[in-house]
Amino acid sequence: MSPDADRETLKKAYRLLAVRWHPDRNPGSRVAEERFKAVAEAYAVLSDPKKRSRYDELGPEGFGGEYGTKDIFEGFAPSDLFKEFGLPDERETLDRLLDLSGGDDGDPARLTDFFSGFGQKRDPRRRPPIQGRDLSLPLSVSLRDAVFGAFRPAAFNSARGVVKAMVRVPAGTKSGDVLTVSGQVPAARGAAGDLKVLVSVTPDPDFTLSGSDILTVMRLGRDELASGCRPAVRTLEGKTLRLTVPPGTAPGTRLKAAGHGAPGKAGRGALIITLESP
Repeated sequence: MSPDADRETLKKAYRLLAVRWHPDRNPGSRVAEERFKAVAEAYAVLSDPKKRSRYDELGPEGFGGEYGTKDIFEGFAPSDLFKEFGLPDERETLDRLLDLSGGDDGDPARLTDFFSGFGQKRDPRRRPPIQGRDLSLPLSVSLRDAVFGAFRPAAFNSARGVVKAMVRVPAGTKSGDVLTVSGQVPAARGAAGDLKVLVSVTPDPDFTLSGSDILTVMRLGRDELASGCRPAVRTLEGKTLRLTVPPGTAPGTRLKAAGHGAPGKAGRGALIITLESP
């Protein structure tokens, strides 16, 4: 059956299956009871828009771990199911089969993929999937990577051996930021956990960040400041710029190279070069 089957198609399919596997038509058959329960669960889920949406999002394993039997049948009247299928109201029988009569929720629903096959016998040894544990991992990045963004590898040990993951460091990342790489931590069974990466930005020996401006220092001789010159300066990105230092420039003068700073909301900042002399 197609995953996007409409409500009328579902009714027709479940009507045939419910009639086929109804306990009244298969007295004493445990196989029929199990398959009838699976049909009832499928109809309860897929006829409810909210549950169906959640099933589509999580898949059979994830849905079975989140929804127990009572959760599945919440707001669902079994008598309605039988009426639509042309069967007598067997509420007590259904309550017994689905463990709905007692205060205990019973075993969580063990749903199969109803779109590929219905009524498969459910394994009583099966348990709901376990959500894998998240793992925290430190990651040191350069100032350049933090300012402009980069992809950096990370590796860690797990029960299944060494796991390698690629971490995306967004532009503008700062020390203390936590980056999440979803589904990278293997679990014994069920959904994998997330990798939580705690970032620390390594100080750069030549550059510092001030808002969206990048600061650096250039040392020139007194003669160069006095007569003027056109020295080359390297940017944090690794580009080379040619500066114009006018004659008679005093030590401590700051030159600005617009558009060569860090990306910001209002565009890129400037590279600010402070001229110093021995």
